[in-house]
Amino acid sequence: MEILRDKFGKPQGIVREIAGGQERLYDNAGNAIATYHPNTNYTYDNNGARIGSGNRLPGLVETEKLALPRIQPRRWLG
Repeated sequence: MEILRDKFGKPQGIVREIAGGQERLYDNAGNAIATYHPNTNYTYDNNGARIGSGNRLPGLVETEKLALPRIQPRRWLG
């Protein structure tokens, strides 16, 4: 098990080894995000769609973090 952390040390996800040497990425709530298959050297999302070659799990944590809603700037009335 490997805990992926941001630059401030806050946990962003967990990578666990599952059957057949595969690695699965989970978010902090325990939901599976994606799986890396070392025998094919591809990473797949939960729907089975190929994300890319190689182990992309650490990069997906950053993608999930960037998908947070944007805060709109406050308009000043005056």
